[in-house]
Formats: sequence, C-alpha cells, structure tokens
Amino acid sequence: MTEELLRAEHISKRFGGVVALDDVSLTIRAGEICCLVGENGSGKSTLIKIISGVYTPDEGDIYINGHHYKRLTPIEAIHEGIQVIYQDFSLFPNLTVAENIAINELLASGKQIVDWKEVEQIAREGLAKINASLPLDAVVETLPAADRQLIAIIKALLANARIIIMDEPTTALTQREIQALFNVIRELKQRGLAILFVSHKLNEVMEIADRTVIFRNGKKVLDQEAAGLDIPTMAYYMTGRR
Repeated sequence: MTEELLRAEHISKRFGGVVALDDVSLTIRAGEICCLVGENGSGKSTLIKIISGVYTPDEGDIYINGHHYKRLTPIEAIHEGIQVIYQDFSLFPNLTVAENIAINELLASGKQIVDWKEVEQIAREGLAKINASLPLDAVVETLPAADRQLIAIIKALLANARIIIMDEPTTALTQREIQALFNVIRELKQRGLAILFVSHKLNEVMEIADRTVIFRNGKKVLDQEAAGLDIPTMAYYMTGRR
C-alpha cells in the first residue's frame, strides 16, 4: 500500500458566523497527484492554510509522517516536508535566478559573507533536480510565469519537500507551458513526492489527477480515483446542479 504522508481528520474552521470547512477529511499519499477541486469559497484555500500551519482548525486532527498535530505551525509544516507554491510564487522579483534559488540555504547557514560561487553551485544543483535550464544571472521579474514557477518548485525541492501544494498553478500559463509543468509534476510523482494540485479547471484535472477531491460550501462531496470521472460529473459535484 502506498505510504500515507498526510491525513487530516474531521477538520472544521469558522470565521465568525461563516463555516469555511465543515468536518472535512483528506489523505495525501506518496507518489500521488491529488487534485482538490471546488468553486471559489468552497474551502480549498482554507484547507491549504490549515495543513501548512497558517490557520489553526477549530476542530480536527492532522497527522504528517506519523506525527500528530492539533495545532500545526508553519515551521513545523516545513520541517515535515510541506511546501506551498502560491499563485505569486513568493519569489524576490529584484533578485536573480541564482539568488532566489540559493537564498534560503544561505540564510540557514548564517554566513555573514556571500560566496557567489556557492550561490551559483546551489542554483545549478537545484536546476538539475528537474532538468531545467535557466539563465542564472537573469532578474526574476523579467522572466515569464512558467520560469518563475520552475524556480518556486526548485526551492521547494531544496527545502526537502515531500508534499508540494500547488494553488491554481496554471492561471498565468500558456497551453504549451501547462504541458511542460505537467511533465515536471509527473516526474516529481515518479520520485515519490505527493502533489496536491488545487484547481477549478476541470479539463486539466481530467489530464493530471490520480485522485480527485471536490469541495462544495465547505464540505467534501467527492473523493475517489480519477479514472472514470468525467467533466459533467465533476461539475455536478462542484455546483450541486446538472
């Protein structure tokens, strides 16, 4: 049986009188692409923030790599191998490709002086992890969205990610760039990483998902293997309407 990396059980979260998540459970396994689908306001973003330690659930339990958490902090989530790639990629636009890739490792080392050869070496090793080629001296804000996304993925891998959460990752990509991203995601899957792919684009979910989970109004309404699911069925579970 495939290794279970994360299990969230009976998670509920309220903001004032608004119920964002209502008794939701989710399991993420190694070497699996799990697509989390739902309309805006369905609870997808709230769950992402709970399993990455940004929000604390009102109720429920989180198990990561066999460790039990009632209250999970962002640092604990990172140490457990959870990395979230948001739509803005969380990069430094005025720094170079090499600097963006290496910065976390440099900060962790505590060194007072930057060794630029070391920066370049870290960046090259990061790029090699996904067989990517980018100009190391290019300023990130000059790059297309697809290249910035690759940098974000590399940073996640250098942080020893076991679960990579991608929040609407294809929003700013062309069709060709989407296919290139899907190839990278499939390669990560082959290495045993888990991918939580959050989207509402059902044609992309059909193409990439091993398992599909659908939220509606803060509740999980579907959780099953992707094989056999079609777009009309997913649209029905998302909206509650034919």
